[in-house]
Amino acid sequence: MGTSFLEVLHDPLTRKVLGFEAVHAEKTAFVSGVTSRLKFLLNDAANHLSFLKIGYTALEAFLQANVTGPPLNFDPNEAIIPESYRNEDLSSLKDEFLTYLSVDGSRPYLLTPHIELFWLAKVMLSNSTLAEAGFNGYRARMRVNFWHQKLLAEPSPSLRDTIYSDADMLERLLASRVAANSAEAEDHFVEFLVERASIRTYYGDDALARADLARAATMRRFQFAVTGVLGKRTKFQDRDTSQLVVLARSSEQQERERDSSSDHDNGSNVPSRPANVPLNDDTLLEQIQFTSASASASASVSTSVSEDTMTHVATESALSHELSSLDPSDQPLLSPMDSIILLATASSITNTSPDDGLVREETLPYATRVLGGGSSNWQVYTQALLVRSRIEGYRARTAERGLLQLQALVDQVIAETTDPEAALQTHASPQGSTSQPESSSSQATPPTTFLPKPKASESASVAERLRYIYQLSPPLRWELEAELAARWTHMGGLKTALEIYERLQMHAEVALCLAATDREQEAIKLLRGLLFDDETTAEKAETKEETKETKETKEKTASSSSSTTLNLRSPPPADTPRLLCILGDITGVPAYYALAWKASSNRYGRAQRSLGRHFAKQRDYKAAAQAYTLALGISRLDRSSWFALGCLQLEMQEYQNATETFTRCVQLEDQDGEAWSNLAVALLKLPKPVAGDDISQIQSEPGTEPKGGPPSSRANVVDPYRHVREALRALRRAATLKRDDARVWDNYLTVAASIPPSAGTPWNEVIQAMGRVIDLRSKKEGEGAVDVVDNGTSTSTSTSTSTLTPPTTITITTSSSSDPNPTSQSSTANNPKLPYLVRSFLTLVDTQITPLATSSPALYDQLSTISLWRHRPAQALTYAEKAWRVHLTSISPAETFDQVSEAQWASVVDKTVWLVRRYRDLGPQERERTGGAVEAKWRFKAKSAARRVLGRGKGQWEGTDAWGRLKEEMDGIDA
Repeated sequence: MGTSFLEVLHDPLTRKVLGFEAVHAEKTAFVSGVTSRLKFLLNDAANHLSFLKIGYTALEAFLQANVTGPPLNFDPNEAIIPESYRNEDLSSLKDEFLTYLSVDGSRPYLLTPHIELFWLAKVMLSNSTLAEAGFNGYRARMRVNFWHQKLLAEPSPSLRDTIYSDADMLERLLASRVAANSAEAEDHFVEFLVERASIRTYYGDDALARADLARAATMRRFQFAVTGVLGKRTKFQDRDTSQLVVLARSSEQQERERDSSSDHDNGSNVPSRPANVPLNDDTLLEQIQFTSASASASASVSTSVSEDTMTHVATESALSHELSSLDPSDQPLLSPMDSIILLATASSITNTSPDDGLVREETLPYATRVLGGGSSNWQVYTQALLVRSRIEGYRARTAERGLLQLQALVDQVIAETTDPEAALQTHASPQGSTSQPESSSSQATPPTTFLPKPKASESASVAERLRYIYQLSPPLRWELEAELAARWTHMGGLKTALEIYERLQMHAEVALCLAATDREQEAIKLLRGLLFDDETTAEKAETKEETKETKETKEKTASSSSSTTLNLRSPPPADTPRLLCILGDITGVPAYYALAWKASSNRYGRAQRSLGRHFAKQRDYKAAAQAYTLALGISRLDRSSWFALGCLQLEMQEYQNATETFTRCVQLEDQDGEAWSNLAVALLKLPKPVAGDDISQIQSEPGTEPKGGPPSSRANVVDPYRHVREALRALRRAATLKRDDARVWDNYLTVAASIPPSAGTPWNEVIQAMGRVIDLRSKKEGEGAVDVVDNGTSTSTSTSTSTLTPPTTITITTSSSSDPNPTSQSSTANNPKLPYLVRSFLTLVDTQITPLATSSPALYDQLSTISLWRHRPAQALTYAEKAWRVHLTSISPAETFDQVSEAQWASVVDKTVWLVRRYRDLGPQERERTGGAVEAKWRFKAKSAARRVLGRGKGQWEGTDAWGRLKEEMDGIDA
């Protein structure tokens, strides 16, 4: 078997499996014929390696034609399809390839060039006999399935499951090889880890991707860190400021191997690379000018890279000697694999929130490091330019360079992956396509570029381009063009974006672009023309749906109308389910979602998710839950669908199901604070445990076990607060993730305080949550952040789990004889060794609550009571006077009580009697710290307070019971 693509495809074994030798046999369908011959030929184990080579040849030829370039030097149709099939309807045969590659209701891009190459690779490498034969088979199937996924418009659950399963098997196989010190096993393991990181990033598993990258960097002894270095970013900066930079250095062994490889592959010392578009800004420098500094002495620091530290800014003392000795403006060239690790790290960070400014500022240094030091591989450097252009596209001063750089990359891909002689054949619409005539005619011309075509020095060999194709996972040519169109849309170039989408015949994106520019009717007309035989019939169906008398009738007839009134074209467009869902989004007609579900043979999960959202808006929670359940039957790992289903179950009061649903949600995404919070709500709504419940797996928090002896003596005791403790654990996690959310901390406080002392109240958590809520709310609400209630009980919160509805409030209640810690009532306030809980509570009072007190009588009352408990009579009397004063002004700002109600007058008298008794009790006592009486003239002050109230209420209230009570209290002062 030969070495070049064409030699392998012309090999006798290849031609045999493709049917070139079966010219005299009875003619069968091409696709089924190839699969049956492959199954027969695989019975001979000697052919396995050859078929792997054929599959890889077809896959990499496809990637060369659609990702890296240059154009293929042969016609894949002639190499793969026998002449007897080519002479018939070739476009119908390619439609069969697209149908074969359809998964979960999604089909590959309609105009995919040389789809026959990928079809052949898929048939060969995904065959179970070949794939499960060993390491090479599993790796080949994982790779072809991931590129199959990239051909589809939306993630495929079935492909994801297969890819992840093969990746797990590969990890076990490679780990055993590394443990056995097998030759090149470590290099293969590193390549696999980086490749799996790109897959995980694609599916949104960013944390898992970074874990793989950290392992790969550690195995390669590749050191890198994000740190701050003094430098200038703008042309007019007169002083140096700290700038983020990535310091990175390949290991000495990797540097030697890279240098020897470079000398062997290229005679010149300057590697070929694509054009780097200059910034040309009147303010920003082309590159940050760092201040030269001598290397500082560094202690022995671990050179391993961890998931937790690889994206965090490191201090100078945390840098290893190898990194701290680097000049930030002149760092050494990295090996290609190390450059890929940096780019993959940047992509894993921006994958979650690409529009966030802080994230962009954090990730730009990774791409800058690869570009600044250059790269010894053409495709790696191209990927670095793409990553940088994505980051710069959202900033005003760099958006132009980001757009032009992306345009240059698109031009490069178009020029180097399009064969001018085959342009008409490649881009012409296949039979049965619903493309516009003008779009087809525009594709007959040879490819043109927006910017000047790349020079010869900016090109590279096929081997160099494909060397790291699986680890880089660059976009396909039409994906890159669609990304350029999206960037033009973001920049306001809607006409240019529409031209690109129409040329690519991406009808869904055209409709979305039209709808985003308030041209919904044009989008609707386009989609109707693509989907239905009779546009008028579809319009009538929409009108019929919209004129139903009630929403219930509308929903009940949605499914039936979709099958009887709306007739799809025959054959339907390739991406019919997606087009129908977009039409449903624009028109608001749920019948299109039901029809999309039917058109995909009940495999297109987005159709049911859209139905679920529609029903939820109509408050038909049961139908919405059914829709999300069907969607999860297709994609069990869709966290957003689990979350939505859990919310619906809460609305329907199905709390046991909601608990299970949110548990699954937090298992899929441990960093989702809202899911943890909702899980707590569901747990609190569960009925209290009764005898017979399974409590073997429930473990109480340390220090919160119910009273009644050790666990061994309570084996048969049912904990009625088991669900409350589980909810508390969930809220603890939610509060950790959403530390600045006062609502979550409020709920945390409420649940912690709802556990009575007899069941082990978690006082530590009560105090912590109380302090955090006050800290978050005090800046806006002041003393309103503290809701004080005096009910004569011990210091605690007085809310219960039944009030767990945002927003809740903090409530602090004390009595003069109680202690925050039920187990420490024997302690005295003068004891310098107070229990930790008491000291924590008093610190909270002194540092956070007391400074807020301004106009709340109840808060001053509590502060006075706490001071009395602490044996601080002078302070207690001061707070009592303030409490009395603000209470009077709250009743009447001028303290004139002739016009107040009888109840208000009674409250004034009660407060004054309370103050007189405080004077009597505290005035003669010894003052804390300085000694002497607390108030030597306490009788005079008590009488003055009583006379003041009596004098200002004399005209209206003289002779009443309250008046007499206060007069009697004043007369008894001298008794």
